[in-house]
Amino acid sequence: MKRLVLVLTVMAVLVPTSLWAQDNKADIFGGFSILSLSDSVDRTTAPGWQAAVSGNVTPMFSIVGDFGGQYKDGGSAMEYLFGPRATHRTDKASLFGHALFGGTHFSDGGGNHFTMAYGGGVDVNAGDKMAVRVVQFDWMPIKNGGTGGGWTKNSIRLGFGVVFKIGS
Repeated sequence: MKRLVLVLTVMAVLVPTSLWAQDNKADIFGGFSILSLSDSVDRTTAPGWQAAVSGNVTPMFSIVGDFGGQYKDGGSAMEYLFGPRATHRTDKASLFGHALFGGTHFSDGGGNHFTMAYGGGVDVNAGDKMAVRVVQFDWMPIKNGGTGGGWTKNSIRLGFGVVFKIGS
């Protein structure tokens, strides 16, 4: 997994600027999120925020850094995820799908856990430089602590907010 993150980072740095998308160079997202964590017995739902920056390598491919924080009952979960995103752009909306990898930090003594996020969403254009993220849905398997720990596989995250298009 470390190799995948390293390869994606090197690609993002070394891609010639002439290959960057002509429409817009980057998208910056900020908004509201809801994280729903589940173990075999209980489900906890926590509200919070989400932010992402995606550098558009081509009109259909970008590298994403996605961050979030959700809070409930004095505890928090903070996600930091990175990976590739594929986007289908039209005049009115953009549909995207991504595979993100990174970690989640739980403040209640849970520590850091390897996390994956597979999902996508819909951005509806509100002009040349802005869009509304109607929904982003991520299925988030989270590795439980230790080498022998299993996976929490029933966690999901929803995001809503505003996308600013840079360089368009």
